[in-house]
Amino acid sequence: MLTVFKNATLLNGKDEQPVPDSVLAIENNQIIFAGSNQFWQDKPEQHSIDLSGKWIIPGLIDCHIHMDLHGYSDTFQENLVDEKLRTLRAAKEMSDTLRAGFTTVRNVGTVNYIDFAVKTGIEAGYFIGPRISTAGKIISMTCSGTEYFDGMYRIADGVDECRKAAREQLKEGADLLKLMATGAVMNPGGVPGAPQLNVDEIRAVVEEGEKLGKHTAAHAHGTQGIINAVTAGVHTIEHGTMATDEVLEIMASHKTYLIPTLSLHDLFEAHSDQIPRFIVEKSRAMQEPYIEIVKKAVRMGVPVAMGTDAGTNYNYHGKNAAEIIYLVKKEIMSPLQAITAATKTASEAIRMDHEIGTLEVGKLADFIVLNNNPLDDIQILSKTDEIESVYKNGKVVS
Repeated sequence: MLTVFKNATLLNGKDEQPVPDSVLAIENNQIIFAGSNQFWQDKPEQHSIDLSGKWIIPGLIDCHIHMDLHGYSDTFQENLVDEKLRTLRAAKEMSDTLRAGFTTVRNVGTVNYIDFAVKTGIEAGYFIGPRISTAGKIISMTCSGTEYFDGMYRIADGVDECRKAAREQLKEGADLLKLMATGAVMNPGGVPGAPQLNVDEIRAVVEEGEKLGKHTAAHAHGTQGIINAVTAGVHTIEHGTMATDEVLEIMASHKTYLIPTLSLHDLFEAHSDQIPRFIVEKSRAMQEPYIEIVKKAVRMGVPVAMGTDAGTNYNYHGKNAAEIIYLVKKEIMSPLQAITAATKTASEAIRMDHEIGTLEVGKLADFIVLNNNPLDDIQILSKTDEIESVYKNGKVVS
């Protein structure tokens, strides 16, 4: 069936100026035209939908979530929740995420393969949810704090064990691999600036993924850990909170993507009386310089894509647009740049830009219809009454 959405203002996701009086034509689940009405010839068989006064933007993409985490004040509480219940809860929260306009997410670590079950359920049509690219368990060396997230880490030491750990995730159906290049903020005993897996260990993981055309994401805060990961060939650096100018230059030259997760640190501060003290103290030490680091990354040409770390403390699924708003509020990006970071750049970061991320001929029909202009007020992306409808694969989300 040919459906033609007419008269809206169109943002195609390519960091270009909006197209007024536009046409977006989709057939089955693909886009066959996206542009100005003056270049479209109506077809006798088309079903037209008038969107005068509305705005159309690509479906949003979150490059960094943890679907089995629920936003508890203390993430250790997750260990007390039955896994079957966590799976059902994750299914519900993925439905919330899709309704909020996020048609694709990249899940970068989940307990005991809950992520694969939820993804399979969505693809089978048991419930609605975003398109999911998922990593299975996070590959980590033996270190303090991994027990805080029981079942989320695959402990591996040495090249051979890291290679085996990567193969295990791929065997389960991983779309990407995730590893720990440095310590963490949210693990007790974790030292964010300390490097963890060595270059040869990281490279072994990267090589296993590349055999199947799958990329590797590296959790990395400290400079040496980031350098190790980039040198070993990872595709994305998650967080990057302590990156120096030298590190950013290396990332820019390698075209390594940065996925900053900024707004959660403000959530930690806002709920500092409820969140474990070790998290608050580590977060406070890095947040102010972190904002300036990401601004500098943008200026230096490091590709920066949007990620939220949704599921962490008070960082709820379905509220993902808060990170886009934060990028604008802190003057890291313009509204147009922030939307691009959550569409085109995000699709490139997760290696799905051949299918999604922009509204172009041949791509999947993932898009959002908004009641007002997000470039004038970026906060409308977080308001349910401003999102008229969400389309995934050409079908409207109920």
